[in-house]
Amino acid sequence: MKVVIIDDEENCRILLAHKINKYCKEATIVGEASSVKTGVNLINEKKPDLIFLDIQMNDGTGFDLLNKIKEIKFKIIFTTAFDQYAIKAFKYSAIHYLLKPLDYIELIDAFNRATKEVNYQEQTKGFLNSYQNGNFDTICIRTEDNLYKLLLSEIELIEAEGSYCIFNLEDKKKIVISKSLKEYEQILPHENFVRVHRSYLINFNFIKEFDYKNSDIKLKSGKRVPVSRRKKNNFLKMALDTNHIELKKKN
Repeated sequence: MKVVIIDDEENCRILLAHKINKYCKEATIVGEASSVKTGVNLINEKKPDLIFLDIQMNDGTGFDLLNKIKEIKFKIIFTTAFDQYAIKAFKYSAIHYLLKPLDYIELIDAFNRATKEVNYQEQTKGFLNSYQNGNFDTICIRTEDNLYKLLLSEIELIEAEGSYCIFNLEDKKKIVISKSLKEYEQILPHENFVRVHRSYLINFNFIKEFDYKNSDIKLKSGKRVPVSRRKKNNFLKMALDTNHIELKKKN
């Protein structure tokens, strides 16, 4: 991971660089800067993955520096002797806010978080390109702790639970993520997935039968999913148009 240190105090830069080299083995320090102006130039030149940024410097603040960057593609860890800027720092999506003198355990934790974020972006870049082209048979989903690459063919059902989604997989495993069902309704191919209710997005391939009387679907797992009145006609039309499943009428 390419790292840049921006701090107007030389001794702070030296100490931080020493701790990074000692405790953050995946880090490569590609440059240091001592001001807002030189920091902006360094970022534009080196294009780092992560910056350690002081807040109060001789020619402005770390926030001034960030406001001068056209597009922030790097992760930010603030390092400062002042604790009153913490809330503002997190408005810039900072990974962490470290107070000087830096504690090496907090430094390791902050760096590990940044590494996870950078790795996630790299892993999902290819998936996002595939989604935009409409040509994919896997999807990448992320929980707070893990990244999962799932085959579309193993997703039986996605259900909404408040502001979360629950992926129900063929092997009975469930994965909870903090994204809306609508996002997946837009991403997933309509020839395989259909929204049948405000709380349910189902994979056609897992339908066992449709009960016209009760307006619900029985899935291969045995789970029953309601079809809302508003979604029923669209569901039936898509089922007929796709022509890759056989719906069983249950009278």
